Amino acid sequence: MKLSTSVLLSLLAVSEVTQAMLPIHIKQYRFIKPSSADNNATKNEIFYVKGLDYQPGGSSGYDPDGDSDVLSDAEKCARDTFVFQQLGVNTVRIYSLNPDLNHDKCMTILNNAGIYVILDVNSGNYGENLDRSDPWGTYNSQYIGRVFRFIDAFKNYPNVLGFFSGNEVINDQKNYASIDPPYVRAVQRDMKQYIERHSNRTIPVGYSAANTVDLRLATYRYLQCNSLDGKTVNKALNESRSDFFGLNTYEWCSGSSDWKSSGYDVLNSTFSDAVIPLIFSEYGCNKNLPRTFDEVTDGLYPSTGLGNLFSGGLVYEYAEEANNYGLVDMDDSDGSITYKKDFDNFKSALSKLNDSTTHESHYNGTSLYRCNATAITSAYKNFGVSNFTIPDQPDDIAKMIKYGVNGTNVGKILTNYTAPTTFNYTVKDSDNNTINAKIAYNQTNLLNALKAVESASEAQSSGTTVASETQTSGNSQSSTSSHSSTKSKKSKGAAAHIGGPFAETGLLAVLISALL
Repeated sequence: MKLSTSVLLSLLAVSEVTQAMLPIHIKQYRFIKPSSADNNATKNEIFYVKGLDYQPGGSSGYDPDGDSDVLSDAEKCARDTFVFQQLGVNTVRIYSLNPDLNHDKCMTILNNAGIYVILDVNSGNYGENLDRSDPWGTYNSQYIGRVFRFIDAFKNYPNVLGFFSGNEVINDQKNYASIDPPYVRAVQRDMKQYIERHSNRTIPVGYSAANTVDLRLATYRYLQCNSLDGKTVNKALNESRSDFFGLNTYEWCSGSSDWKSSGYDVLNSTFSDAVIPLIFSEYGCNKNLPRTFDEVTDGLYPSTGLGNLFSGGLVYEYAEEANNYGLVDMDDSDGSITYKKDFDNFKSALSKLNDSTTHESHYNGTSLYRCNATAITSAYKNFGVSNFTIPDQPDDIAKMIKYGVNGTNVGKILTNYTAPTTFNYTVKDSDNNTINAKIAYNQTNLLNALKAVESASEAQSSGTTVASETQTSGNSQSSTSSHSSTKSKKSKGAAAHIGGPFAETGLLAVLISALL
């Protein structure tokens, strides 16, 4: 029997995408993880970031002219993914990556293992960040073009939870707090416009704030505001606001701090008016070693602590460096990993958490927040509000947003790649015993794909058309050609990811033939 055109087109839409995790989206001040490809608000649950900061080798480990970064070596990624699973984390933050390298294998491994990533689009190298001492001179097409190439490189991975537009750009040194804020918003505006035009899904853009109590409060109030009158949303402000906000905070020190002495009680009250998700983008004071991470069980996550307001955090950091914050020791000579006591204690703390199940439909309020100069400068008097105006977008940046940057490296989750379960590195526990290491891949990370393929099969047998919602995907490669001016159709913040590598099995050719 010859298939109907509508059914064939539905199957073709399925063939263009890959099986993968469902991406996180935002509702008010919460991250939301879809329960299925249906993206049903009554079933979707709030998502808590239980993660760590991941940059083996530190800033010196990143070479913009090199041929590798921390997500380009599949064998090392498999090793570290196993460690992530043993810890019980669901998210990692990565500070410096090369947008011109291929990351498909590592991102596929992380995806299949159920690990989300938050990525800084900048690095510490010249031309790859907004220089806080010279924001007007470094906000240019060279820098923003790299940011756009970075977005292209990672936009199609559904396990990208979000991008950080900056890390501690606004700080209390010299006059940086007065001159940098409008430029941070300009960068966020450009990023969000580029994502809107060139990505098949909405990817949250956030900011990671400096560990200065008064300044971070002013920064938060400034970056989440989107209304001048407190009644209506201002389009320009909404476009340049942060979608989520990270705090780098080290106030709670294991064994010597509590809810009050750490200042967590102050965080709970002063940030209570949040309308965007809040996380700790860095935490884990190491004044007392080994760290016991009692802030995890007693402060950050429980509903009796910050859990009713914050959405978790990222502990600093994965691999041991000179600053003694590492959870593991990494032997540079052979690549072996040895757990530290900090690893055991952090794992234990995470295992004690019991998240309350709250669904997306519970959150029905507004995300409007008034831009109040008095409230901002009362927290930090020299903060650069600048009447909430931001720098004009240069013509060359506007053109890149309109036409794309024609990046040659656009990543995707691989369907013709078997993610490894083992690796050629030794992993030892904190007692120096070798661990029989094997990565576990939970099939629930791919169930959305199976559901969509089944829907296509049902459509074939019944003669109906697969719903268009299941055809929208953050995995399908969107065109960045200068000849393309069509915006990608997006679902509500989280595209449905459906599977079936039909093109590789020859089914695509069969379907095309059937149309003729």
